[in-house]
Amino acid sequence: MKYLKYVFLAFTILCIGFIWINSSFDAVESSGLSGAIVDFIENIVHIHISETIIRKLAHFTEFAGLGFLLTSDFVFYGLDIKRHWHNIAFLGLLIAAVDETIQLFPYGRSSSVVDVWIDFAGICCAIVITCLLYKCINIKGLLGQDLA
Repeated sequence: MKYLKYVFLAFTILCIGFIWINSSFDAVESSGLSGAIVDFIENIVHIHISETIIRKLAHFTEFAGLGFLLTSDFVFYGLDIKRHWHNIAFLGLLIAAVDETIQLFPYGRSSSVVDVWIDFAGICCAIVITCLLYKCINIKGLLGQDLA
């Protein structure tokens, strides 16, 4: 199990890179990617979905995944989540702020405080769900620490 902390840390770094690379695309590339996702989902559910909704859901989902990974990192490195949850939340907020700052530079893109809040909501939801998940699967016995 000792190697697991390195695996989760690697996935966390890859996730941050994925988020920041997506923010570095210009408006045409970003819109094309969002449009492809909208088309894919509309073909499945057969209803019209706004590209804006897809973009906001993408923000929430990317950062919820990051929140899961960051929380897992803290758990696997033996840090008490009850004492350090705010550090995870702050890291997520910092990464979201950098993400929106990156979006200031590509042609046709802009930054949004609303997106930072959506990202932060994804992080916070993931912290809670991840802690509950680890508690439900009795990770205490696996890691030797109590999350509750």
